[in-house]
Amino acid sequence: MKFFLCALLAACGGPSDRPTTDGGNGNGDGNGQNGDGCSDEAKSVYVVDQNNTLSRFDPPTKAFTDLGQLNCPASGGATPFSMGIDRTAVAWVLYSSGELFRVDTTSLNCTKSTWTSQLGIQQFGMGFSTDAAGGNVDTLFIAGGSGPTQPTSQLAKLSTTTFQAQGVGTVQGWPELTGTGNAELWGFFPDATSPRIAQLDKTNGSALKTYPLTIAGMPTAWAFAFWGGDFWVFLMKGLETSTTIYQYDATGQPKSMKMAPGRTIVGAGVSTCAPVIL
Repeated sequence: MKFFLCALLAACGGPSDRPTTDGGNGNGDGNGQNGDGCSDEAKSVYVVDQNNTLSRFDPPTKAFTDLGQLNCPASGGATPFSMGIDRTAVAWVLYSSGELFRVDTTSLNCTKSTWTSQLGIQQFGMGFSTDAAGGNVDTLFIAGGSGPTQPTSQLAKLSTTTFQAQGVGTVQGWPELTGTGNAELWGFFPDATSPRIAQLDKTNGSALKTYPLTIAGMPTAWAFAFWGGDFWVFLMKGLETSTTIYQYDATGQPKSMKMAPGRTIVGAGVSTCAPVIL
């Protein structure tokens, strides 16, 4: 999500139940097709590095394919902060300056949006979620504020047409977000002592389910995605110099971890075209 040394406060309560990963997943062809009009590119996970490298991440092999360097005209030497991917495989990249850019993941052309800070939100995590399970209409959710040292963040819907934000509620903590084709919204909450994954209520921001994680440590760079029935956490903490990839199943149980040498991943995006189960 960002390259920032901070301690995040507050805990996110809620029962620890299994998330929905079957039924209504939109995988009609069994290959991650989530409704009509989804390209292969739209089913991929994308990550952006603090140094502006945009890459495609392949979850089964945990391999990266570098697509090139972003050259978005962000002000004041700003760097990528967060990223979301829509159903047309367009990347929406937020920079640390609070500027939001539309990025073509094929050509890497950047177009600055008309987004300006609203509802007290300047920096935020983001993720697209379908409005209905198995549907093909998305909403972009953002959660943030003036910076990630705050104990709470504001959850809002953001139109990628008008760039107007509609407040939803208050979230306890500062999450990076990911959505699914099952119309779910999940957050990864990095924390020095109590990191967690939680499903968020899209109507008020409350935690519906919470999975504590055993990857405590001061977070310095992080990102989050859901693909193929698993959560993917990209995290650098403490004095680490590279991101580590942590894979968790649908109940928050660890499955694997792998170092990503030379990478400081600050944003991850996956569209709702991606497979919900394999």
